[in-house]
Amino acid sequence: MDFTKYKKYKKEFDFSYTLGAFPTIELLNSSFDVICVFIHSKYENKEKIEKICKEKNVEIFYNDKIINKLQTKESNLVIGVFKKNFLKLKHANHILLFEPRDKGNLGTILRTSLGLGFKNVAIISSCDLFDPKTIRASMGAVFKMNVEIFKSFDDYKKAFKENKIYAFTLNENSISLSKVKIQTPFTLMFGNESHGFLNCNLEKTCSVFIEQTKDIDSLNLPIAAAIAMYKFKEN
Repeated sequence: MDFTKYKKYKKEFDFSYTLGAFPTIELLNSSFDVICVFIHSKYENKEKIEKICKEKNVEIFYNDKIINKLQTKESNLVIGVFKKNFLKLKHANHILLFEPRDKGNLGTILRTSLGLGFKNVAIISSCDLFDPKTIRASMGAVFKMNVEIFKSFDDYKKAFKENKIYAFTLNENSISLSKVKIQTPFTLMFGNESHGFLNCNLEKTCSVFIEQTKDIDSLNLPIAAAIAMYKFKEN
């Protein structure tokens, strides 16, 4: 095994890493192609990972040097290496993220989406879905989902013409989330962390806002997305 290619993650790599035992176990239990697993000598609960790796015919390397080189500021004693694999969206209810920028927020939204039963997420962006920070924040949820990247909002709309799009943004046409009439299949669309509006053509979409007090400027993106998903999950 040539260990020299395993360096600090870069977007252009055709592989990525899971940092930590839990997301690595989620990876091992998924359909993704696992290249290998690295385990630090200080990691005590080896039996579960060793058992899964044996069943899946995945090589384990006990290599403290590589672990120390690859891990971030947090102490990660288990690291999985896998080939990137984009799974296309199914025709269903979708979450759509317009130009997300924060890796932690992206991972948190993916985890929340999966937890609330939304397994299909579209992203309008050139963001790196498989950055280890995103995977870590999602706690491996990304391995159980269909996540597809689109170059533009128009590309998404052409692919899924049947979906009613609910754009969470505040404008003169926005209606309260509590008064929305839900049509299926639907798409819940959210902008990025920096703007309270969506910088795209929202014609033929339904603009929605979440009521809040005047004591705060806005809800952060993962919280707003979670509230919206929970509301739509009820119907």
